[in-house]
Amino acid sequence: MNAPQWSVVITTRNRAQMLKRAIESCVKQTVPCDVLVIDEASSDETPRIVLEFPNIIYLRNAEPLGHSASANKGIRAARTEWVKPLDDDDWLAPDCIEIMSNALTKARSAGLNPVLVSGNAINVDTDEVEIGRTRPIYPAPVALKSKELLGLMMLDQAPIGTPAQVGHSREVALRVGGWNEQRSFMHQHGDEVELWIKLAAEGAAVFVPTFVAYRTIWAGGSQLAIPHEERFHSNVFLKDKIAAHLGIKTPRIIPAYLALHWAIVAAREKDYGQAAKLAARWMLHPLSITKLLDRRGLKDAKKLLIPI
Repeated sequence: MNAPQWSVVITTRNRAQMLKRAIESCVKQTVPCDVLVIDEASSDETPRIVLEFPNIIYLRNAEPLGHSASANKGIRAARTEWVKPLDDDDWLAPDCIEIMSNALTKARSAGLNPVLVSGNAINVDTDEVEIGRTRPIYPAPVALKSKELLGLMMLDQAPIGTPAQVGHSREVALRVGGWNEQRSFMHQHGDEVELWIKLAAEGAAVFVPTFVAYRTIWAGGSQLAIPHEERFHSNVFLKDKIAAHLGIKTPRIIPAYLALHWAIVAAREKDYGQAAKLAARWMLHPLSITKLLDRRGLKDAKKLLIPI
């Protein structure tokens, strides 16, 4: 069985030095991959930085098109079976592509049709000092078939992760329409998850416990600018998308849980006004924390995981 071939698609705008780190992490992979840079009309040194690297496919937009449109442009331009999205402020572990390729090959040998592969990320600050890590779903590589995957995504028990953590089928991404360029939300919170949901409806996902990427948590990151209440609405929107693929309505317990979750996050970040608003939403459907955790327990979820 032939090993999967990869293209890393980096979307960027005015982050030349961070972009250089991201590109370097791609060209230093233990197995070769194509690298595409989609430039959102940067006004800094981005063109010069890209030209330092031979064989990089560089596509520059005359004007900013938005993250989703640029990501789709990269997917269409890719020449390989698999795409590894990467934000310009993140970078890959040296063996990221090799780890994902091996996991996909094993899944295919087991008779599965994977369309997604996800690893874990190390969160760092702007000095590249570790400040946290994502939690592996299982201590060994596993897979989830489509229906089970969607069901666990509804319960937040199959976290596919941020673009730095994920690889996906190019052909299937194109078939389902790629990234949503017409999202109704002001910010991009959850735009990657919307694509993951569409892909999950088409096939299996493979999860590896290995740390495959580094994700920068910093004041310039777009996520920190998004109000907690908007994150809540975006999450509910995504749960409704999952429910539609499952042919059900989103259970009432899910928005209640999400309101409580974002209220706690807002309080931890000292955004007490947002915390109060979200707590009020939760109180419209008062559910005990015990009941919420029981519904989201991992005991039954682990029975659905397929070792590979």
